[in-house]
Amino acid sequence: MSITITPNAAGSPEVNMANGNAAQVFDLLGLEFDGDWGNTTGPDFLGRVLLALALLDTTTDVEGRPEVVDGRWTEGGRRPGYLAERLTQLHDLALWAVEHDADVEWH
Repeated sequence: MSITITPNAAGSPEVNMANGNAAQVFDLLGLEFDGDWGNTTGPDFLGRVLLALALLDTTTDVEGRPEVVDGRWTEGGRRPGYLAERLTQLHDLALWAVEHDADVEWH
């Protein structure tokens, strides 16, 4: 399953990621993520992304995350730098939302 984050306006950009990765990104943004949907204002989302980017040394995920296999369940790994890359994409999305007076939603 995956989550798409997008401003609620026509022609808006979107960022899509797996639920597990989205949960970690939402944690960095200080947003509650229940795997379903939610929304916030463009300025609020931008502020949260800027704060997470300011703490980039703790969010770069330099080591990545190794793949874990437990029985028949496999949880995919994450390449080094993934979180910083996603925060940069979300920064662009948040700027677009603010410039177009749009809220940001995820589903």
